[in-house]
Amino acid sequence: MPDLSHLRAHLDLIFPDEDLLSPLKPADKDKLMELYVLYQQGLGKPNPEWIAEGLSEDAQEAILKAYGEVSETGRLAVLRASLKNLAKVCPYCGFGEVRDLDHHLQKKIYKCFSIFPLNLVPSCSKCNGHKPRKPRKKSTHQHINAYLEDLSFCEFFVADIDISGGAVLATFKIEKQKGMSDETLQRLKQHLKDFKLYERYPSQVNIFLASQQVALDDNFRAGGAEGVKAFLMRSAAANVKSLGINDWRGALFVGLAKNDEFCDGGFYKALGFPPP
Repeated sequence: MPDLSHLRAHLDLIFPDEDLLSPLKPADKDKLMELYVLYQQGLGKPNPEWIAEGLSEDAQEAILKAYGEVSETGRLAVLRASLKNLAKVCPYCGFGEVRDLDHHLQKKIYKCFSIFPLNLVPSCSKCNGHKPRKPRKKSTHQHINAYLEDLSFCEFFVADIDISGGAVLATFKIEKQKGMSDETLQRLKQHLKDFKLYERYPSQVNIFLASQQVALDDNFRAGGAEGVKAFLMRSAAANVKSLGINDWRGALFVGLAKNDEFCDGGFYKALGFPPP
């Protein structure tokens, strides 16, 4: 979660009360603070009533323009840096380098949230580019808010592994778990589609598994198939501690551990290096 203790200070910095020509008056700031509370209470889900409620068009345009200050050289450069430091990797894909700030609710439509920290998600450039230009109307197609919606109560991300073609083919999917609503299930599936993760994961799997070759070889030499399975499950548990219960690498480790052929030496051919 980002620091929310400086919300009013951010507004005062860009729109000083003593500036009589400022497009954002103290009453506008009060209204904006109310909208921030509603956003948090509504878990960041799009609400058309927020688009223009209580703010003039000039005030909205001024807030939209203020996002220019959330740059490396802007007056809110510290905000940008602090938000980008919240994530090790892009929270949308789980592997991209954090370079951008994505507006959870698109700023050209929800102008009032242009500089609201809970609406600014650190992301990689590809995910930011794949993001739809307009919020989805159907609730089952709306994106998960990375800050406000905690989905760590269950392990829903799984990987099916097939090495029959001579290479590792990992198919990632969402499985409904106890306590998960149908709406959340559909939103998670939509997430994979919108950020094109079905197409982007295969190359990442190959890169990641190349870094595991020595460990797989050592464990197979020491304990055969059971040694490889134990290593993969230990790696999955360690991954949960560092990157969360539904990270794609953890799902991959578990999927590989369930594939008997992979564990029984099949990984040598699948990963393209010579067996002992």
